[in-house]
Amino acid sequence: MVSRQDATLNLASLIKHSLEAGGEVSGSGLLLPSDAQLAEDGLRLAAPLNWELSVRTTGGDDDYLLSGNVSGTAIMECRRCLTDVKTKVRAELIYSMSYQPGSKELKLVETGEDDEDRLVFGQPEVDFAPLLRQIFAIELPATVLCQESCKGLSLDGVNLNEFPEHKAPATDNNADKDKPPFAALKDFKL
Repeated sequence: MVSRQDATLNLASLIKHSLEAGGEVSGSGLLLPSDAQLAEDGLRLAAPLNWELSVRTTGGDDDYLLSGNVSGTAIMECRRCLTDVKTKVRAELIYSMSYQPGSKELKLVETGEDDEDRLVFGQPEVDFAPLLRQIFAIELPATVLCQESCKGLSLDGVNLNEFPEHKAPATDNNADKDKPPFAALKDFKL
């Protein structure tokens, strides 16, 4: 399967058919966002994202249901030693969709307190790539560890997992021990 920078589905058959005909449009692929898109979402990837989507009619003239998933391996920094850690992520998604002719791109619209948010599209060909990137980014864990027993960094920035015998240079903390904590501010002019 070839990696692409878009995740486009053509929904023309759903828009043209009547409600009685029903219908579903599905697609899958590999999504490889550009460097600028990855930076915008704060992502680093080990490989392209896998995606599967399905859009089906729900009963209204212009109402549809999007369901699917996106998965992949992100590269994150260990919270203790800052080394790169490959982190597998899988996110499921379900959204109501509405067709409103004229909208240029897929938009997420807030419908109120009681209703769910809704995706609005206005063209038969819909690129779901921005949505998939955002859903994937939201699903990332806040922090990761390279290993449970990670020793982290020393005070001078040495990775203690690689150099466990390293000792940080001693600092002279006794020199300022007898000074009041705000002594440096005594000559500050307002």
